[in-house]
Amino acid sequence: DLDLSYLGTGPDPWGGVRAAFHATAELRRADFAMNYNQVVQAGISAIGTTLRVELDIQAVQGEALPMA
Repeated sequence: DLDLSYLGTGPDPWGGVRAAFHATAELRRADFAMNYNQVVQAGISAIGTTLRVELDIQAVQGEALPMA
């Protein structure tokens, strides 16, 4: 799941309009067959079983759709 937060819109310094978003997700390494792990001297894993992904996104309003 991707948890998405809309942070609002506002003018940017170049006269455009920007929208801001923040998104987070948690991935389990085992879901992608990433099973390698190194055990450190204390007997604990050096790498956790989950990975937290955070995205900070800004979108600029345009006048036309970009060419493909």
